Amino acid sequence: MGNGADTLTVASLNVCCGLRNALPPLKERMAEVCAHIEGTDVDVLNLQEVWTPGLLALLRARLPSFPFLACGTGLSGRPAGGLAAFSRVPLGPAAYRSFRGTRARRGGVLHRAGAAANAALQGVLTYELTGLRTVVGTTHLTANRDGDWSPGNRHEALHLAQVRAVHRALRQARRPDIRLSVLAGDFNIPSSSGLYREILDGGGWRDPFAAADLPTFHAALLPDGARAYRVDYLLVHGDPERHPVTGTDRFLTEPVPTPSGPATHLSDHLGQLVRLRPPGAADD
Repeated sequence: MGNGADTLTVASLNVCCGLRNALPPLKERMAEVCAHIEGTDVDVLNLQEVWTPGLLALLRARLPSFPFLACGTGLSGRPAGGLAAFSRVPLGPAAYRSFRGTRARRGGVLHRAGAAANAALQGVLTYELTGLRTVVGTTHLTANRDGDWSPGNRHEALHLAQVRAVHRALRQARRPDIRLSVLAGDFNIPSSSGLYREILDGGGWRDPFAAADLPTFHAALLPDGARAYRVDYLLVHGDPERHPVTGTDRFLTEPVPTPSGPATHLSDHLGQLVRLRPPGAADD
């Protein structure tokens, strides 16, 4: 593995494939993202918003040292939920579970219908790291474009249902001999929200980034006066003594020069990575 057999490095990034952004062309940005990742010690890379087969193919071509792929198959061959994981270590079979059926309970008819339609396109991907007794999950929850995460907001019931669906999927993915789980993704829920405890499943997951609590969205890409929050998470479930977090970091924090113009951010989100001690032969 990247730092040797005693360290597992897992990373996560929302690549920003949406139509509404002022960033350079996606292919250009992803070429730079992949060049950065290829030069790191990352073992497993979880990406969100990989919405097209073409983007998936580009990423596979640009990440030659990550030969293993976990991805569900959606409509027209699209990565299900826009979720894909690239790995330098072998992977077991992947399972994708849609958020279909999760619903908003407040707001007008159009809002609730739109939320239901979006939920059907999103979900959670789980997969196992072969021989490491480790399960990884990655997800992307429905966006709250209102910017309102106060108690009772019109996205709250939808987000609660989706967070609980994520945790059900991770529990179902854990075979009896699994010793470590990692959960990564864009939850679209800030750490200041009342739903943050639900994200931690009542304290069952460790949040290595909690102490610093730094934003994971670039403030420069928000409307004037809007606040950047920590809405992306990399969580760990497992014995903290046997499988401690040995390091954390954020990446793509600064603008990067691109061939077509001045330095720019490569996504509207920042990347996160966590270094862990994975299960070994001595673990029961």
